[in-house]
Amino acid sequence: MLKSPASRGVTIVVPVYGDLPSLLDCVESLKRNVSSSHKVIFANDIGPEADKIEREITQLIAGYDHFEYHRNEMNLGFLKNCNNAAFELDKTDNDIMLLNSDTIVTEGFVERLADVLREDEMIASVSPRSNNATITTIPISSMSQKGVEPEESYRLFLKMKEKLPFYNLSPVSHGFCMLIRRAVIKECGLFDEAFGKGYGEEVDFSMRVKQYGYKSAICNQAFVYHMEARSFGAEQKKALVNENEKIVVQRYPNYRKLVRDYRIWAEDQERKARYGAIIARTYSFLRRLRAIRP
Repeated sequence: MLKSPASRGVTIVVPVYGDLPSLLDCVESLKRNVSSSHKVIFANDIGPEADKIEREITQLIAGYDHFEYHRNEMNLGFLKNCNNAAFELDKTDNDIMLLNSDTIVTEGFVERLADVLREDEMIASVSPRSNNATITTIPISSMSQKGVEPEESYRLFLKMKEKLPFYNLSPVSHGFCMLIRRAVIKECGLFDEAFGKGYGEEVDFSMRVKQYGYKSAICNQAFVYHMEARSFGAEQKKALVNENEKIVVQRYPNYRKLVRDYRIWAEDQERKARYGAIIARTYSFLRRLRAIRP
């Protein structure tokens, strides 16, 4: 098993395809919140507005020496774009953060996520809390959810972050923002390109590296907004998710149960942080009581 240094820089990879307005918001937030001790790579995968996107990005990052722009020679697709950036474009030995272009980052997010990797060398990857990212959403819910109003989610994050543990171990990390230990990438590889245009690849990665003894985590003191599904659109996303989830379930039959159990546990944890232990215990008792009624 490869070991990584206790402290190192981070290379943030932003795969770029479309949705210029969201991308510009992402770039501006990165300029505000990523120090020169880290590196940012924008990997343009030749979408419909590739030339316009190129002009906008290069203008915005001019003068930011730790920001880089790259344009692929041909369209690689999301997963190949991520893999290519991690293995070919980044020439450092940094840990790798994969960050969707439809995100807005907040102060200290890189440092807090990197701190989690330093806590335990067996943590392979870590994601922040968000307004719209399944099990990292704050507040989390054991019910199916479509995300939370962004500013309300961030307000709740600020209120709760000191009351929650610094991080939770979790079944998987979430691909919208995922910091991955470089040593794990070297040992286990990155994304399986069988997942095509994306969705489910981070689940496969997280579950696969468990076979090597590694773990996934969620950091409760880092927050990244996620606007979601703007490059492909909601309908195309739904089709991709449905198709790729079949691969996930076939490979990892216990995946859905792991996520369901985590959501229930995390929901109770947050309830204690929000309302106090007595109310949380009362709620849990009533829920168990309902469950045993004939």
